[in-house]
Amino acid sequence: MRSSVPCKGHLLQKFINECWSKCWCNKKCGNRIVQQSITVKLQVFLTPEGKGWGLRTLEDLPPGAFVCEYVGEILTNTELHERNVGSPGNKNTRYQVLLDAGWGWKGVLKDEEVLCLDATVYGNVARFINHRCSDATLVEIPVEVENPDHHYYHIALFTRRKVDAREKLTW
Repeated sequence: MRSSVPCKGHLLQKFINECWSKCWCNKKCGNRIVQQSITVKLQVFLTPEGKGWGLRTLEDLPPGAFVCEYVGEILTNTELHERNVGSPGNKNTRYQVLLDAGWGWKGVLKDEEVLCLDATVYGNVARFINHRCSDATLVEIPVEVENPDHHYYHIALFTRRKVDAREKLTW
């Protein structure tokens, strides 16, 4: 059932610029949060609401805590469309994110230029995070690492509020 209310779960966020190989700092620099990988305890679990698999934290998380990066194959919009048309199966088991969501890119991109992340075949625990249109526990923030181009970036997921241990993470 579709809601007539637009989704408010995806807020426009500014970029985070992390240090990289051209900086004078070391790998443990405090401005390399996303590059340090997952440091919180997470658990993939079968949701009781019948939404399939979900992801929850096993520890209390403060607001603004880095949870994980959304990882997947980088494809153009054209490649993603061809993959989706050519693959049978449940469309609800696809884990795709548009990278060029209007964050800092000027002009209109062609389908062969628009980049997407597809975690259907290759991904990490982030693909088990369920969508929620309101009061989501996480917010996505684009992160530039090694490339000062707003066209290509990482997607980092941070807590929007305090999240209690064993609480389901939503995006």
